[in-house]
Amino acid sequence: MPVKKQVAVANSLSRHYEQLTARGDIKDDPAQREVISALEALSATLADAKATRKKPAALPMRGIYLWGDVGRGKSMLMDLFFAHAPVENKRRVHFHAFMQEVHARIHKLRQEKMSDPVVVLAYQMAQENSLICFDELQAADVADATLLYRLFTGLFDAGVTVVSTSNRPPVELYTGGVQRERFNKFITLITDRMQVMSLTSTGDYRHRKTKNRQPVYHYPLGRESEAFIASRLKGLLDISSPAGEKSGGGHPRREILAVHGRKTAFTLYGDAIGRFTFHELCESALGAADYLALAKRIETLILTDIPKLPAEKRNEAKRFVTLIDTLYEHNVRIICTAAVPPQEIYAVGDGAFEFQRTVSRLVEMQSENYGGDRLLK
Repeated sequence: MPVKKQVAVANSLSRHYEQLTARGDIKDDPAQREVISALEALSATLADAKATRKKPAALPMRGIYLWGDVGRGKSMLMDLFFAHAPVENKRRVHFHAFMQEVHARIHKLRQEKMSDPVVVLAYQMAQENSLICFDELQAADVADATLLYRLFTGLFDAGVTVVSTSNRPPVELYTGGVQRERFNKFITLITDRMQVMSLTSTGDYRHRKTKNRQPVYHYPLGRESEAFIASRLKGLLDISSPAGEKSGGGHPRREILAVHGRKTAFTLYGDAIGRFTFHELCESALGAADYLALAKRIETLILTDIPKLPAEKRNEAKRFVTLIDTLYEHNVRIICTAAVPPQEIYAVGDGAFEFQRTVSRLVEMQSENYGGDRLLK
């Protein structure tokens, strides 16, 4: 590829960023521009690799690990890079979904009697994609860190470029104290093979967005909570009904969500409005696979009776984090009733730091343009 064309490919990130700021979709931010420069350099490297057909070992293939506080624009910048990256075989995936897939594929390879399923999986993934972008990389579990060390080593050695976002710097990915040395191998791999950058923007951009004219988050719990849900539900059903016709969606029906043999019954209004209690989704033995299936089935989730979680409710808080991440990734609208405002749901306990991202996303999901500016149309 000629040098001028390579520069044009890379600079398309800056041009798109400038268009977004000119339209007022985002606020111009020097810290974000610094990250854009690094992503442009990586785009130029990928364009050069494509043009010269260099072997992976001959290229200075380095990914980027972008970390910073919630709501600073990490995912937006990565998505901008992904949209313009001059690579045919590329993938953008939330880390929850990726780990779910990794475990499922390793299980299948073991059933096929593969001697080293992790090595085989790394080879398969490298054949499928030469660029993988991960949103919200995390590995709080030592066993997963050991798995990821071997998998990422295989991907890097095969020439796969990796870009990821995270709320923590690599050295703080593991907050436990047991078997720290096993986790350190994964941390060292990241710092050796990826450019680590911090996004130091001030303030959470999600809090600057215009609130929805029709509130979608109600607290505290009480008699008014049901009236709130009834009002929001009526509005949704009226909007979704054909002009001049009465909505048949006002008559709820029970539907079954079946995932890996688990069957979860829920109330469905219309064709795509699901209603659950917090207990049904986050205090039951459900996980990422169930939430993914739900996000693909509905367009709006009504979630009621969210409590204030004490420190010992770590598992319930973790499920809620996974649920909100999944809904956010799939632009599912959410209407909630809760005992307290978002920032007070799980303020103290193991995982409270990670929960700040969930708070930030709940705030954004209440805005009028939720989902629109993240699509980078």
